[in-house]
Amino acid sequence: MERMNAIVTGASSGIGLAISRMLADEGYDVYGIGRTFGEDASFLKARISLDLRDTDILIDKVSKIERVDLLVNSAGCAYYGLSEFMTPDQIKEMCRTDLEAPMILTAALLPRLKDSKGMIINIASVTSTRINTHGASYGALKAGLRSFGRSLYEEVRKHGVRVVTVCPDLTLGTKLYRNADFEPSDDSGCHLLPSDVAECVRSVINMRQGAAITEVEVRPQFNRIEKK
Repeated sequence: MERMNAIVTGASSGIGLAISRMLADEGYDVYGIGRTFGEDASFLKARISLDLRDTDILIDKVSKIERVDLLVNSAGCAYYGLSEFMTPDQIKEMCRTDLEAPMILTAALLPRLKDSKGMIINIASVTSTRINTHGASYGALKAGLRSFGRSLYEEVRKHGVRVVTVCPDLTLGTKLYRNADFEPSDDSGCHLLPSDVAECVRSVINMRQGAAITEVEVRPQFNRIEKK
């Protein structure tokens, strides 16, 4: 059987790396996109080092992958705080990473995904469905990604393409909180691990053809953060 090809953004660490490793275990050749890769990503079919905001380079790199069965938009960027203190550069970085890049990649790869009757998985956030004080811009962009996925599914379902939005809650072991004054609590049951999200994605991709999960939340049992 021919191996399937997956493209994963944010594949150098955190949730993206965990999903990439799971996909490789499931028999995919994984083309990982990230900024800097370590030896823990040596299992990837290809390590594509770039900034997602470099659109021309991004499109050139993915155009060389002839068959695409799965696109996972996992890269994320977040700045936290009151909206009046968000800088233009912070807002632009979030916009381009969290929403623009997934839409551009999707548009570029859809013809190949239609050919393969493939799947698009967008890693959004529980913030996409909630009020987000001290994270209004990030939450708005993840809500935009969620809305994009819901509408896109209605566009492409007739072509056999599935579109799934996965909304994780507080996840330990990612770089998403590097610009925050808090982080998920490391107490048992108070955080997700990247592998938890990867296992959710495993369930999604193994659904019977003809059945589709379109949206799922993954949450820790308890809700607790810690100040840095």
